[in-house]
Amino acid sequence: MIDNEKLVALIRLRDLLYSGVQPTLRECGFSVETIQGLVKEQLVKSGDQKPGNYTDRCVIEEILPAGYSFIAQQHALRDQHNVNQLSYAEAG
Repeated sequence: MIDNEKLVALIRLRDLLYSGVQPTLRECGFSVETIQGLVKEQLVKSGDQKPGNYTDRCVIEEILPAGYSFIAQQHALRDQHNVNQLSYAEAG
């Protein structure tokens, strides 16, 4: 999974969790592989808490500290990239 996909997934999950929802995989709109990748990298915590098939049963319980760190790191990298481009444009 590329960093941009992880960032988009984590931000969407953060927003859902912030609103008080523990979304299922189906409610997130992500593939099983995407969520499994985030779980494997220990960026989010999931659990089986609801009846039904896997996409309806598996919920995202929380974003782990490593997930929040990843979001912050990606924002810092993007901010630095934008500053560098702005400095280059002003110098040119």
